[in-house]
Amino acid sequence: MDWRLPLAFAVGVLLATLTPELLPSWLSGALVLAAAGALVWKRIRLVALLVIGAAWFLFQAGIASERSWDPANTGERLLVSGTVVGLPEYRGQRVRFEFIPDRRQAVELPRRLQVNWYRPSEYVQPGQRWELPLRLDPLHGRLNPGGFDLHRHLLSLRIGGLANVTGAPHYLGQSVWRGSVDRQRQFLGEVLQAETGDARAAALTRALALADRAGMDNELNERLRRTGTAHLLAISGLHVGMVAGLAGFIGGWLLAPLVLASSSLDRRRLALVCALVAATAYAFLAGFTLPTQRALIMLTVAAGAFLVRRGLQPGHALVLALAAILLFDPLAPLASGFWLSFAAVAVLIWAFAWRPNADGGSTNWLVGLIRAQLVIAIGMLPLNVGVFEHMVPLALPANLVAIPLVGLVILPSLLISVVLIMLDLPATWPLWVTETGLVWLLGFLDMLDGLDIGYRQQPGAGLLAIGLALIGALWLLAPRGWPGRWLGAALMLPLLFPRLPALDAQALELTMLDLGNGQAVLVRTEQETLLFDTGPGDREGNDALGRTLPGLLRALGIDSLDRLVVSQDHRDHAGGLGSLESMLDTLIIHGAHGLVGEACLSGQRWHSGDWQFRFLHPSAGLPNLGGTSACVLHVSGPGGSLLLAGGIDHSVESRLLIEHPDLHADLLLLPSGGHRRAASAEFLDQLSPTLALASVSAVDRSSRPHPEVIDRLDAAGVRVVSTAWCGALTVILQPGQAPRLTTQAGSRPRFWRQADGCR
Repeated sequence: MDWRLPLAFAVGVLLATLTPELLPSWLSGALVLAAAGALVWKRIRLVALLVIGAAWFLFQAGIASERSWDPANTGERLLVSGTVVGLPEYRGQRVRFEFIPDRRQAVELPRRLQVNWYRPSEYVQPGQRWELPLRLDPLHGRLNPGGFDLHRHLLSLRIGGLANVTGAPHYLGQSVWRGSVDRQRQFLGEVLQAETGDARAAALTRALALADRAGMDNELNERLRRTGTAHLLAISGLHVGMVAGLAGFIGGWLLAPLVLASSSLDRRRLALVCALVAATAYAFLAGFTLPTQRALIMLTVAAGAFLVRRGLQPGHALVLALAAILLFDPLAPLASGFWLSFAAVAVLIWAFAWRPNADGGSTNWLVGLIRAQLVIAIGMLPLNVGVFEHMVPLALPANLVAIPLVGLVILPSLLISVVLIMLDLPATWPLWVTETGLVWLLGFLDMLDGLDIGYRQQPGAGLLAIGLALIGALWLLAPRGWPGRWLGAALMLPLLFPRLPALDAQALELTMLDLGNGQAVLVRTEQETLLFDTGPGDREGNDALGRTLPGLLRALGIDSLDRLVVSQDHRDHAGGLGSLESMLDTLIIHGAHGLVGEACLSGQRWHSGDWQFRFLHPSAGLPNLGGTSACVLHVSGPGGSLLLAGGIDHSVESRLLIEHPDLHADLLLLPSGGHRRAASAEFLDQLSPTLALASVSAVDRSSRPHPEVIDRLDAAGVRVVSTAWCGALTVILQPGQAPRLTTQAGSRPRFWRQADGCR
């Protein structure tokens, strides 16, 4: 077989994921058929398969996009009947689950919805049928530098809409066949967690055995990520291979008498069949995740080659697994786990497949483990730094302990426990071994994470730098005799030492983060970095700012903030204070009515280089009236001026015009995302801005920026841009230039998000 053929198909699919716009689905389907017809000509077969792969992705992505909930129908309420699929995820007082609506509905619905149910009145199980009163929203997610793209992730799962339960549901019964495997998974997960005393170990048992991470909190996830051991939770080759090996050994031994009964039977082939059956059953029990699919396909290909007595290279098996997954699920590359899963295996194959095995010895396994970890560290560096923006120096010692402990102690005892529970037999001793091993492992990881040489965040990189670093990593890992092997390190330098954006001495940069219904604005000059408001949250660390601000600071090459302004005592403006707790002692802080730091009062001012910052509101003695008495900050300098208006309304705007008759601003940040009583015609006429920004959620219930505000801005000739449409917004003010706007959606256009008006 020519292994270039499946590789060409896979490359076509992967390249198509970068497209900024989709073709009509009928045209993509026609391209698939036309290219398939061209396969009869051998000379153009590779090109034809490349086109088939790209068109197949575009066709499937087009269908998924067409079936998604229309943004024009945001917030529509419907009574929807359907079936729960997958494992429900309980988080605090909420349960989230995937829901497949019945075909016969009042309106056409997406094939799959993600439903949130706050304070559920019933216990949700896979396969249950419900009639739910839902409020439906389109797919959306926050879009920030270095942030997670939720919209892309949901699309990779073929989820077409988001929904919230808004009333009393009606239970319609239990599906006989749908959800039966997931019900068993849910039962096993609850038993494993109930029988494990340590809370963190209990969460890990569910994740290791069943790929069910519902019990893992943010702290535990962060601990695994910071120590480079999160990969252990992926149900992958280690799990599937162990199940297959045990089943093959036991099955071959039990079925050995059949060989005596028939000369056509072979004990090794019988063992192989048993291994495949067991591995397939376990793959479904583990949720048939992407790493599980890859491992199962590679095992099946290798078993098929053995059965027909054909040799098979590991790289060929990986290519076949890649092409098979992309054939059945071409949207899989939209998930980050896809790249991690295949890249790690590809790196190991590249590094070890053509090297002769080392001489045996008592320490050979340890040497092999250390080599494998070094290979993974170098080979995965382009993805870890360029895409996920982190380095984990302690991953090597962490995995030298974690991999043998999990592979030789924790996982075997855990799998034995699962089998015993399914057979309704006591599983006390294997569960004790599992829990003890996990407690030891977590203690070791806690110790490593406490060291100062651990997790390091890095600025991200573009596709060119990532591509060069990938070539350099493969060059470094090439076998002995490869020409100029160490020159590969030079190709990785642009990734490890990126050129960070420099700010001109007389320029000012403003970045409005995309935090939904809340506001956080980073203002930067050459001498100072200021944060205006902290976004939504509970002030105790449960907020959006803590997940967003570090990535932005990394991208700008900034270590910390210099000044903080909290414009008002509202959860949408002061909610992120908990994530800044470690910085508060080193910041200059201004807060509304003494909320934190020094109270912001009209007349206060300071300079940062050539830029002047001054508060225009509130005045001394004004009571706390919420948004009406919020801090209003005016910034002016050689590149222009801007006004951060907090949450004021028409009455305060009129007062500002009286007190500051010469007030002007090239850039206006709309109060509270552009509420109805903001940005009066008189205020806009006096300010004469050229650009207005609004921080608001993509599914804002108040329709902000309000249509009346947009009409007033249009009448005044002011361009308005919202984070709801374009993600994070960045504006640079420079002498002699109009305000220069860049948006996260416009700078990286992709087909799953609209970038109209964002460029």
